[in-house]
Order: sequence, then structure tokens, then C-alpha cells
Amino acid sequence: MNKDFFITNLPGIFFCTILAIIIQFIFNQIETKIIDTLLTGLIVGIVIKNTGIPILKFEKGVKFSGKHILEFAVMLMGASIFLPDLFENGLKILLIILIGITGSMGISYIVGHKILSLDKKLATLVGVGNSICGNSAVAVVAPVIKANSTQIGAAIGISAILGATQIILLPLLVPAFGLEDFQYGIVAGLSVYAVAQVVAASSIVSSLSADVATLVKLTRVILLAPLVLVLRILFKTEQEEKSDSNLISNVLKFLPWFVIGFILLALLRSTEIIDQGIGLDIRSIAKFLFVLSMIAIGLTVDIKEIVKVGPKVAITIILIIIFMVVLGISSSNFI
Repeated sequence: MNKDFFITNLPGIFFCTILAIIIQFIFNQIETKIIDTLLTGLIVGIVIKNTGIPILKFEKGVKFSGKHILEFAVMLMGASIFLPDLFENGLKILLIILIGITGSMGISYIVGHKILSLDKKLATLVGVGNSICGNSAVAVVAPVIKANSTQIGAAIGISAILGATQIILLPLLVPAFGLEDFQYGIVAGLSVYAVAQVVAASSIVSSLSADVATLVKLTRVILLAPLVLVLRILFKTEQEEKSDSNLISNVLKFLPWFVIGFILLALLRSTEIIDQGIGLDIRSIAKFLFVLSMIAIGLTVDIKEIVKVGPKVAITIILIIIFMVVLGISSSNFI
């Protein structure tokens, strides 16, 4: 890094860092499961961008933060992924989750992209966020498929709003369908957008529902790792498609450095070279960097562009939620 790098990028990085520290401090003082730090960072950035506050001198550092710091945060997330949990959580639950993820991604592609004409990358982000783990999944996948800031903003913003409504509406399924606590835990764990929202929506019913829902949701989170690899293959560029290199070098070409780092850290965590405590500490650092990068992304989002795609995104998300709820109710009797 040379002197010019610091001169051009540091002001923007510092600006985003200060805002991220403020957001983190506020959330440390209050306890809420309705909204999280990532969504707050995105909203703060969008508000600043779209209210005419002058940020031109921060532009280069903001772009750097929205891309490279985001990628670094993705890599760090691998340190908290414990792959053996996939097998400990039960093969039946794993199978249902795999059906849910596959179905949700299919709905996003067929309904969102093919029928409603959403951009393929936006449809993918909507599917990933609502089938895996909410905002974090969108943030992880966005640089892999090279999504732009408007696509990220639309996927996170609209998904989070609809996800929050599930905290209020989902418990109504218990009397409506006569669900037992265990069954409701499966439904909540499958269908609710973010981890905190899962806890909120399931804790309302019972502690057993919360335990089951959290287990299901965390299994969905772990499956982010293989999904990232699949999406990277699907979103290869034409130049990468034409490559005639051997298998290993070709894999390294279409896997970005941060995905390779993510996999290596996940392997280190799964073999307990990185223990749980260190993994959680690294995850906390990654979460802060995600907040910082979400602010940066928000600072480049034109709200008018989100409004244009809003109804189409909402329809796609609602269909995914309905699919997950139906899957959860129908499959909970077989576990």
C-alpha cells in the first residue's frame, strides 16, 4: 500500500468505521430482535446518500469498504463454521432443510427472475437471504456473484421488513394448525429470515420451540458454505468458462481469495485447530466489518432504484415464506 492509497481511501474508510462504532455502541446498550446492526448500517448509509449530505471526498474509501472490507469479513466468517454439526443435527432435519433451500432458490429463480424479470443476481440474493441466514448470507454471497449495491440494498431491506412481520404473524399458526411446540420450532427455524428473528418468533411460543428453531436455523447457516461454492460455479464469467487449465488451477481461478480463505478457516474450525471461543471472537470482528461494509454499500444505493423493484422482490419473498411454512408444517410430523 502506498501513500496515495491512504490519501484517497482512508477518509472514506474512517467515516464508515466511525458510523459502525456508533451503531455497535447503540446496539450494545439496547436489546432488540426486530432489527440488527447490518440492516441498521445499510439504512444509515442509504439515508445519508439520499438526503443530499455531501460525501464526495469519502467516495473512494466508501467503494473500497463496500468491496474489499466486505470480502475480508466474508473470509473471517469461516472461522465460526463447525461442519460436523451438520451430521449431529440429524439427517431428517438436514434433508428437510436441503429441500427448503433448493425450493427457495428455485422459487427465486423461476418466479423472481423468469416470471417477474428481476435481475438474476438480485433474485439469487433474495433466495439466499430467505433460505439461509438473512442479511449475513446476502452479505457473504454478494461479492461472490458480483452483485451491485442496489441489488444488495433491495434484497436486505425488503427481506428484513417482511421477516420482522413473521415475529408477530407466525405464532398464529400454532392455534390455527394445532402445532405442538416441537413442530412449531421446525416451522419457525425453516421460514424466518434472520437468526435473531427466529429466536424472537419461537421464544414467544415456548423454550422448546426456541431450541428446535435455533437448531434448524443454525444448520441452515452452516449450509451457506457449500451454497457459496455452487453459486460461484454458476456465476463463472465467459472468460473463466473458456479456460482450459487443469482442474485444480481452474478451481482456484473461479474461487476468489476470500472464498478460499473462508473454506480454510471453516476446515480449521471443524478440526478444532481454531477452538469455539476463538471462532466466536473472529465472528464478532467479521460482524463489525459487515456493519462497516453495509454502511459503505448504503452510501452508494439510489433509493429510487430499490422502489422500482420493491413489489417484485416482495412477491418473491412472500412465496418463499409460504413455501417454507408449508414445508415445515407438512414435514414436522415425520421427524
